[in-house]
Amino acid sequence: YILSFSSLRVGIFTSPHLVTVRERIGILENGKKKIISPFAFSSLVEKVKDKAEKFPSDFSPTFFEFLTAMAYLYFYQRKVDIGIFEVGMGGRLDATNVAEPVLSVITSVSIEHREYLGNTIRKIAYEKAGIIKKGVPVVSGCSGAAKEVIMERCKQLSSPLYLFGKDFRVISFNEDSYISKMKIKGLKINYELESSLLGEYQKKNIPVAVASAEVLSSIFSGINKESICKGVKEAKWEGRMEIISKKPFIILDGAHNPEGSKSLSKEITKRKNRKVILIFGVSKDKERKKMMKMLFPLADEIRLVSPHFSRAASPEILREEGIIYNKNIKLYNVSRAFEDLPENSVTFVTGSLYLVGEIRKKLLKLKGDRDYGRI
Repeated sequence: YILSFSSLRVGIFTSPHLVTVRERIGILENGKKKIISPFAFSSLVEKVKDKAEKFPSDFSPTFFEFLTAMAYLYFYQRKVDIGIFEVGMGGRLDATNVAEPVLSVITSVSIEHREYLGNTIRKIAYEKAGIIKKGVPVVSGCSGAAKEVIMERCKQLSSPLYLFGKDFRVISFNEDSYISKMKIKGLKINYELESSLLGEYQKKNIPVAVASAEVLSSIFSGINKESICKGVKEAKWEGRMEIISKKPFIILDGAHNPEGSKSLSKEITKRKNRKVILIFGVSKDKERKKMMKMLFPLADEIRLVSPHFSRAASPEILREEGIIYNKNIKLYNVSRAFEDLPENSVTFVTGSLYLVGEIRKKLLKLKGDRDYGRI
């Protein structure tokens, strides 16, 4: 968003998607994001498919690699000024890592994808540090062992490193039900910022974004204090502490691991002046017991649902596992989970990005993929 308010056409490649796969590829200009159209998407599928079929079957691209190739092609066609690529998993061996970046950003490192990245913070940080290129600046919000790994890698590659807490930091942070306010000491100047992005993690995420913009200002002259403040104010993050409705008050948060649940638990605690309803559904392969242990005791009522995907844990099993943390548990199907919400309550939808996407689609009354473009 900051870059888009700096007179730049910004290509954005993110994952996962919530409602339609087309969300992953989009163009952001002047604060407005347009996801790739159905026609452009299908055209690029054919182009990449033609190329992919020439490779031996052992080298067939994965779903993510296929989409990454489509994004590169699309941004080339649309003549973007800069492309922002979110790494899919790890970094060192990720499909996005074929790029020669002007900046690498590593916000944080947590235990995830152990079977692929390793089972310690140092091992995972090593994989993520694989995006660092020789002489290319790095902005990081990491701490502890992850910070040490990144510092070592930057030293090896003579890459300038800007660290949260050392080179830039938060001076103050306040949050109410609908807005975050903060003062930040940037790399160059101080900022007073407002944002609709909620959550404790914004204490780090927003300063990292601001510092990244400051680094890029040496390349793009349109990046200045005004565009940084406006970009932070207008930024949106679908499915992450997203207020999807104010009456009734409903927040979507795609926390799908213990770290995400820990952050969400802090947000729930802040809003305990209202009755808390938790709509929860989760994948079988997630650390759901740890998630339930953190979240269930904070809710006045829990509504268990099963998102429509094959790996979803059944609500019956979740009730058996979660009853020790909260006795007030009820089973619902997704379409009826919002019926009879108490007045002056706040409802959190969490546990799975699939669930958040499914409910987001229902609440916004999106009837199909083509309809998605209107929001």
